[in-house]
This record gives sequence, structure tokens and C-alpha cells, in this order.
Amino acid sequence: MKRRVALGLGMAAAVAPEVLQEVLHESTAEAMEFTQRANATAIGRGTFAHLESALAALDRSYNIDPPAAVFSTARAYRLWVAELIDGPRTLKEARELYVCAAWFSETLAWLAHDLGDPLGAEAWAIDAFEHAEQAGHDELCAWATDAMASIAIYNNRPARALAAAQRGIAKAAARHPLAVRLRAQAARAHARLGDRDAVKEMFRQAGEVYERLPARAPLRFDTSTGHLATFAMTSYPASAYIWLGDAECGDFAQARTYAQAAIDAQLALPAASRSPSREAIARIDLAIALTKLGEPEQAAALGQQALGTSRLVDSVRSRAGDLEHVLTVHYPDLPVVRDLQEAYRQNRPTR
Repeated sequence: MKRRVALGLGMAAAVAPEVLQEVLHESTAEAMEFTQRANATAIGRGTFAHLESALAALDRSYNIDPPAAVFSTARAYRLWVAELIDGPRTLKEARELYVCAAWFSETLAWLAHDLGDPLGAEAWAIDAFEHAEQAGHDELCAWATDAMASIAIYNNRPARALAAAQRGIAKAAARHPLAVRLRAQAARAHARLGDRDAVKEMFRQAGEVYERLPARAPLRFDTSTGHLATFAMTSYPASAYIWLGDAECGDFAQARTYAQAAIDAQLALPAASRSPSREAIARIDLAIALTKLGEPEQAAALGQQALGTSRLVDSVRSRAGDLEHVLTVHYPDLPVVRDLQEAYRQNRPTR
């Protein structure tokens, strides 16, 4: 060992030739051992194909199966990936495992959000971002910040939502639907903060990016992402104008138009691409706008439809609470409003 240290410090000239020859022979064996270690792995053949298949299956089942069941499956895979990361693997495999870990964590973030756990949802979203960033996967970083922004919006933390959206904008490719969605997320956050000018500016930017999107949207696993940009350009403005809430500026009329467009866009999608919870939220936005525009009966009916969705997640319950409050304030004595109050009480968020 002393001979090796001496050579490593540039002191080879002071070492006898026969010693130097011996060390050189030893270093050859060391190089071979290091090469062997670099290729040592416990990752079995087909592991990554299996993980990719699992991620695609989770993505397909997200809008169909109960969130709790999907959460359990995603969590089991995330724990398995963590074990693979901690075991023998090559550097190249480590990067791929980090990408898989980030995808599973991003899915878990949305599912925890759906199940009404904002703290857990944010923790999983942060984990997704950190693993994606370590892997150098900018698009996946942007997906994680999209989740962060929505989680913060529904947790009434608009400044945090804005910061997450801005962080994602810096990561998303200019011609990816996420570039539209994250700018629309920022607009929603500005609406919560009451900054009308910033809302208009961010939606203007989102619109410009939307117009430049390629005809064929990139895939997320085996699903097109194009409809996400369309949803962001319809449903997000509906929510934003409701939150700005100035009738004299025409906010509720604009919200009505955008919410109806969001519903129409959802209904036009193939069944496999539709999101029952997004459609329900668009119906609630439309209902709130109609309430403010003096049409409570139709608003209450839309609220009942939203609460009857096949995917009654926490965000739908939360927005249904906003509708119930607005109807109760303005039309407390209407029978349809009392019916909606009862439906909401039976389905209100648990937290």
C-alpha cells in the first residue's frame, strides 16, 4: 500500500525498478477488478421492461380504478425500485432506476392529492422532482412541478403554486403541452393572488405556446398528452376568472364560456382518454359561473352531476364545497339548493 501511495503522489523516481514493475503488474489486476465492479449488477434481465409496463398500466388505470387501489400498487413498485437503487447496479442502470422512481413518485403525488392528503402529495411530488433532476430528465421535472402546482392550488397556497409553475416552465420544452399547462398553472396561481394583469399575461403566453404545438403531441408512456394542453386552455381560465370574481369585468361570463368549452373538450375525447374528475370540476366551474349569473337551478343540477362522477376525488369534493357555499349564500331557500347541500354533506372532504 505504501508503494502505491508513493507512486500516486508522483514519487515513482525514488522507487526501485523491480518494485515499480511489481506495482505496475498489481495495477493491471486492479484495473480489471474495477472494470468488473463497474459492470456488477443485481438488475435482472427484463427488469426495466417490467417497470415500464407497470408505469404504463398505472397511467391507464389512473382515471378508471379506485385511487386507493392504484396508490397501493404504485407504492409497492416505488419501494421495489428503491431496493434496486440500493443494491448492486451500474451507473447507467442507476440513472434509469432514478427515472422510474420519479415516475412512480409523480403518480403517487397525484393519487395522494386525490385521496385528500396534501402533505403526502407534496412529499411525493418533491421526491419525483429530485430523482428526475438527479437523472437529468427535464421533462419529468416539469411533470413533477405540474403536480406540485395543482396540489398547492387546492391547499390554498397560491404563492407556492406559482413558484412550482415557474420552476417547471424553466424545465419544459417549448413545444411540449407541459409548457402550455405550466403557464396556465401560473395564471391560476396569480388569480388566487388577485393579480389580474399577471393572469392575462400568463394566459397570453400559454395561448402563444399552444398555437405553436406540433400536430402530433408527444406521448406519456402510450397516451397522447395533447388533450392536457386543451384542458389547461379551457378549464384553468374558467377557474381563474371565477377566483378573480369581478362581475363588472365580465369574469363570470368568461368563466361560463371557458367551462363549457372544457366540458365539450372532455366529451369529445375517446373514452380511454377522458378524465371523469376533470369533467366534474369543469361542471362545477360552470355551475359557479351560472350561479353568479342568476341561473341557480341549472347550477344545482350541474353540481349534482359533478358529485355523481365515477371518480369523486378530493379536488372534486373541494370545488363542490365552493359551489355549495355560493348557492347557499345567494339562494338559500331554493329546494334544488337544499338538495345539493344534502348531497354535498354526504360527500364532503374528510379533512
